[in-house]
Amino acid sequence: MLMLGKGKLAILLLSALVVGYGLIGGMMGKISARDAAYRELSLFSSVFTKVRDDYVEVPELEKAMLGALHGMVEALDPYSSFIPQDSYHKLKVENAGQASPGIFVSKRYGYAYVVSVLRGSPAEAAAVRTGDWIESIDTVKTSQISLWEIQNMLRGIPGTEVELRLIRARRPPTEIRVVREVAVQEEVKAEVLEAGLGLLRISGFQEGIYKLVRKKLLMLRSEGVEGILVDVRGVARGKIEEVLGVAGLFLSEGSQVLSIKDRNGESVLHRTSVEPLLSGVPVVLLVDGGTSGASEIFTAALKDHEVASVVGQRTDGRGSLQKTFELEDGSVLLLTTKLYYRPNGEPIQAEKLRTSGIRPDVRAPDEDFVSNFFLENVSDDPDAKLGLDFYRRLKEAIQEKQMEQG
Repeated sequence: MLMLGKGKLAILLLSALVVGYGLIGGMMGKISARDAAYRELSLFSSVFTKVRDDYVEVPELEKAMLGALHGMVEALDPYSSFIPQDSYHKLKVENAGQASPGIFVSKRYGYAYVVSVLRGSPAEAAAVRTGDWIESIDTVKTSQISLWEIQNMLRGIPGTEVELRLIRARRPPTEIRVVREVAVQEEVKAEVLEAGLGLLRISGFQEGIYKLVRKKLLMLRSEGVEGILVDVRGVARGKIEEVLGVAGLFLSEGSQVLSIKDRNGESVLHRTSVEPLLSGVPVVLLVDGGTSGASEIFTAALKDHEVASVVGQRTDGRGSLQKTFELEDGSVLLLTTKLYYRPNGEPIQAEKLRTSGIRPDVRAPDEDFVSNFFLENVSDDPDAKLGLDFYRRLKEAIQEKQMEQG
């Protein structure tokens, strides 16, 4: 790790804060005048001096610097990251493999948060689910590392294991070991549930999905369906190009799907360019907290153009692009530089977590459903462990309730 003298360290810290406050002011509109940033910088300088001169022990100033940089960037949003140079190069070498347990994560309140779990993955077999918190990965606390580091610690060589310490509702922390596997793209599934009602289940918006979805929709149309349920629950993978194609099958040609804006308000519009297949057919989208990223763009487009109703739970709220900046000492900064905006003009990723994502037209299940499920299926013994079967049954009960209300 790069060693710095106290003088250089102080200059680097102060310079980092100047840059940081400028970025915060530009992206989020928090600081309207330059003097406000300098007042805060003066406060930081005072704290730094006190720590250096009066702390009970000689402080590890390099560690303090890294902590300050880490905290400053994490305060911006869940997806910006500061990665120290030693960690960046180490993880790029050791975890270069494309295998993973099948977990998609964000950062919330300082810790890794499970957004979604890939269907058929080792993580799903271990009953990891949306809403779990990962306290540590291979004994490294996720509160002390960036989102980029968390994502890369999960990846690795196929067949290797990773140890996770999970925090779950109403239960003490649980330690599990899951195997890393190379993900296999799940097929798009379509079926006729009953007379006139079709179900389309999309596993992701990876390359080639548009053609598969089009084929399945043609099949459903040939069956004479009069309404379609489109299931994008737990879908966190995908590319904008595929979203534009799939959305075009439901929307009028030339419809706006999203706009991408930078800090200056410059916008790039993305519209559909294919002919729709299902004009006039009622559509209901099934979503949950694992509906993230590309699937949120798709959901917002159909909802805002009033061609689909949305049933389920508020989606994740990931709608931004990050740019990589390599710093002089070899460290790396991943910084959010652009945001996704819905056709109605609202950002998918709002400043506050509780207002991010897509709010469903019909919430399912309601707020009491999970609490009642726990009361009916968990013993009063606080030491009783909840096995994999319990979490599978809970997930199935939630999905069944959403299907009913769809």
